Amino acid sequence: MDDRYWDTIPMPTAAEKDAAVSQILDAGLPAQPGILRGLAETLQAVGIRSLFFGEADCLFLSALFLVLCLLPAAAAARQGPVGPALFLLSPALYAALHLLTAWKEVQSGTLEWRQTCRVSLRAMTALRMLVFGGVSVLVCVPVSLLLWHLAGGQVSFFWMAALSVSGVCLYGLLALYCLRLRGMAGLLTAPAVWTALGIVPLLWDRAARWLDRVPAVLFCLLAAAALTLYVMELRRFCRRCAEGGVTYALG
Repeated sequence: MDDRYWDTIPMPTAAEKDAAVSQILDAGLPAQPGILRGLAETLQAVGIRSLFFGEADCLFLSALFLVLCLLPAAAAARQGPVGPALFLLSPALYAALHLLTAWKEVQSGTLEWRQTCRVSLRAMTALRMLVFGGVSVLVCVPVSLLLWHLAGGQVSFFWMAALSVSGVCLYGLLALYCLRLRGMAGLLTAPAVWTALGIVPLLWDRAARWLDRVPAVLFCLLAAAALTLYVMELRRFCRRCAEGGVTYALG
């Protein structure tokens, strides 16, 4: 056969090659579901009981930790401005649930067991984080009501509730970003940073007065912005390919 025959065969262009590769990939790899749909499918697969299997003691200790935190906050509400104490206390339940469940999974070996399951460990972790966050937001209402009553109604209840809810949302976002760190750093950075920030208004009167002058609407906007960023970061968290290590046990 004449060698010049091969020169007459039309070869695909670079754009045509890319289009063909994309078509093959689209046909072979199913599209990833949205974050809400993926989490809903995970919840349907594992069930709510399996999601929190063996975590009853963590739930009890977290509730006890919240009660212990309420004691100094109640004393602060009777003696002076309640805003700084409420700001520091607001994510206490979420932080306790976050840390205790992660620590127990690592210590008991259930982390390795969950990593061998067909269901994504990250999706299960994300589900628990959402549940813990939702419960913490709901708890903010009675906690704010209690401190408002102890403060004699001197501060608007709506302002206190907005401050408390925004604190939970901001801490949740901070904790989720800290999951990008490896090892114990990803576990302890968020509570350390939040404690350092929360102590400032307690020790510095000027910062406490500035916090008291922040309007409730601004706290609501901060909560909405933090919640939006939280969902975006949660989507990235669930789509990361690598798994393993202490940070992936966080819930």
